Amino acid sequence: MVSKTSTSFLFIFFLFSGLSMNAQDGESLFKSTCAACHKTTSKKLVGPGLANLHEKRSKEWFKKFVTSSQSFINSGDADALKIFEEFNKIVMPDQIFSDTELNAIWDYIKSESPAQTNGDNIETVEEANLPFEPTKEDMLIGKDLFSGKQRFVNGGPSCISCHNVRKDNFIAGGGLAVDLTDVYERLKKEGVEGMITGLPFPQMKSSYQNHKVTEEETTQLIAFLKDVSEQRFYQGITSYKNRLLLWGLSGAVILMGIFPLFWYKRKRDSVNKRIYERQIKSRN
Repeated sequence: MVSKTSTSFLFIFFLFSGLSMNAQDGESLFKSTCAACHKTTSKKLVGPGLANLHEKRSKEWFKKFVTSSQSFINSGDADALKIFEEFNKIVMPDQIFSDTELNAIWDYIKSESPAQTNGDNIETVEEANLPFEPTKEDMLIGKDLFSGKQRFVNGGPSCISCHNVRKDNFIAGGGLAVDLTDVYERLKKEGVEGMITGLPFPQMKSSYQNHKVTEEETTQLIAFLKDVSEQRFYQGITSYKNRLLLWGLSGAVILMGIFPLFWYKRKRDSVNKRIYERQIKSRN
């Protein structure tokens, strides 16, 4: 029979083991959720680089921003508002982390941060970006993947289901998510790649977590979005008003021409004549 002392010891052991495990999970939590938009270096991605975050912000500030950035901004925090405006007002999704998990992520970022020396402003240090020069073939395949003309290898839904881009002779996309016409200019290759592979938004995660976009497909989508961004100033605004009106009128004219064919014989004689003929026939 297990004594009460032993039971208490086991409870305390498992409690502290769980806390220790959560602390060690900071890296996996960061890579599975935060890495799509942030790096632990000073390099900017979709959001700011987080190197030496602990020297610039308090842990409580960090927790408030991660938990609900928009609520924190609306509360009047000047630093939160500045970051939001600096990064093109891209809304950071609210994250549902426990306090222990937030502590683990904070500790991981801190452990990955380089030592700040000589008073340098590490936030301004940028890593060199290699030029992204995709092939024409990559761009065309990316266009077909985006539109749904070519299916993804792992069966994910086409991007056009939720997103739109402004491009001539390209069907308008869905309005459920942000327009991606200038996304490449705003986020560059690393940012767009982070969005596709990291799935930072709930709807994206729901759609693609079991249907991962391959590395090759990611490159092809980025190639298409790069072309869209570069060519957007030469594209017209797609409007279906006149087209829908034309097709509607054409359909009405066709139907108005078909219906009389069914009623042609009925119009030759009156209804009363047919009734009269049936009655005479029945009497005979």
